[in-house]
Amino acid sequence: MDYDAVKKILEHERLPAAFVDLEAFDANINHAAEILKEKGSSHNLRLATKSVRVPALIRRVLDYGPPYKGLMCYSAEEAAFLADQGFDDLLIAYPTVQESDLTALRYIHNEGKTVCLMVDDADVVARISRFMGELDRPFRLVLDVDMSLRYMDGRLHLGVRRSPIRNLGDVLRMYETAAGFPNIKLIGLMGYEAQLAGLSDQNPFNKIQMPLTRWIRKKSKASVSELRGEIAEVLKRRGYEIELFNGGGTGSLNITSDEPWLTELAAGSGFLCSHLFDYFSNIRFEPACFFACQVARRSDQGYATCQGGGYIASGAVGWDKQPLPWLPQGLRLVSTEGCGEVQTPVRLPQGFQPKQGDPIVFRHAKAGEPAERFNEYLLVEDGRIVDRVKTYRGHGKCFF
Repeated sequence: MDYDAVKKILEHERLPAAFVDLEAFDANINHAAEILKEKGSSHNLRLATKSVRVPALIRRVLDYGPPYKGLMCYSAEEAAFLADQGFDDLLIAYPTVQESDLTALRYIHNEGKTVCLMVDDADVVARISRFMGELDRPFRLVLDVDMSLRYMDGRLHLGVRRSPIRNLGDVLRMYETAAGFPNIKLIGLMGYEAQLAGLSDQNPFNKIQMPLTRWIRKKSKASVSELRGEIAEVLKRRGYEIELFNGGGTGSLNITSDEPWLTELAAGSGFLCSHLFDYFSNIRFEPACFFACQVARRSDQGYATCQGGGYIASGAVGWDKQPLPWLPQGLRLVSTEGCGEVQTPVRLPQGFQPKQGDPIVFRHAKAGEPAERFNEYLLVEDGRIVDRVKTYRGHGKCFF
C-alpha cells in the first residue's frame, strides 16, 4: 500500500487508528510455514500471543492449519480469557504463584483443556502442587531452561535474565523434584534463545554494537543447540518422556528448525512484522501492522506535527524503540522531540505538503504492544476496510 491508498482507506476514520494489511499478514503466516517446510522440519509452530493480542488474528493464524498448533501465553489470566474464547493448548511462558493466577489455571485444567505452566524453581513446584490439591489428572508443568551465554562464572551474562536452570544437572534435579508430587507432571522443557531470536544483527540505530551482536549470535547458535541436544538425549536415556520441547522465536526460525530433538518452535512478531524485525540478516517478513496519526499543526516549512504517536516500545531505551515514520516515504522524526504523548513532529520529504487532518503512517517497534493503545484494529484488504476486530483492550482486558 502506498500513501495515497492508505489516505483513501482512512479518509472517514477517526485518527489515531491502527490497521493491519491482511495480504501481508497472510503472506507472513505462509512464509513462516514455508521456512519449516524448506528445512524438512516436522516441528509444530506455536503462536506467541503477546506479539498479536487480538483474538481474531490469533484465530486466523491457527486456521492456517499445520504446522500451527497451540498458543504461548504471557499470563494465566490471558490464558483463561483465550480459553473462554474457544482456544486450547495453552502454554503460559512465565512462572507465577499468585493465587488469582493459579485459580485461573486450575479452572482451565478442570474444564478439560490442555494447559501448561512454565516453572524454574523447586519451591514454586511445591507451592503449585499444594494449591492444586486433588485433581482427576496431573497438572502439567514445563521447565524453563536458560539459554544465555555465560562466562567467568556468570559475571559476563549475554542474553536475557530468565531461568536459574542452566545446565543438565539443574534439569535432572528439577525432574527428580517434580516426580515427588503426584498431582503434577513435568512434561517437557522450553529453551528460548533470546540472544538469537530477539537480537537483530543489522540494527541501523545501533551500528557500533553490531560486530559484537553478530559474534554473540554466532556463538549462541552452537552453544544453544548443543545444550538442548544434550538435555534431550540424557532425559530420554533415563526414561523421561519429552512430550514438549519448545525453542526458537521469529528471529531464529530458520536456525532452530534444524534441531530434531525439539518438538515445536515459537513465533509471533513476524506475522505483524514490527520494524525491529526488519533488522535481521536471516529472516524477511512483510510489514503488516501500522498506525496513523493526523496532522494537527504545521509549525514551519518542511515540518508537520502529528497528534499523539508516543507509543514507545519496551526494552532498553534507544531510538530503535521509537515508532518508525513509514508513509509517505522519506519522513524523519525530530531528534529533539521524538515521538510524544500528545504530539509528534516529523520532517517532511521534499514535495510533500500535507494538510491538517491528513494521516501520517507509522510502524511500531514491537508487534504486540500497539494493541495496548487501541481498542480495535482495522483489517484492510484490496484497498478497503473489510473488518474491525477487538484487541485485548477492546475486550476490556489488561493482563499486565
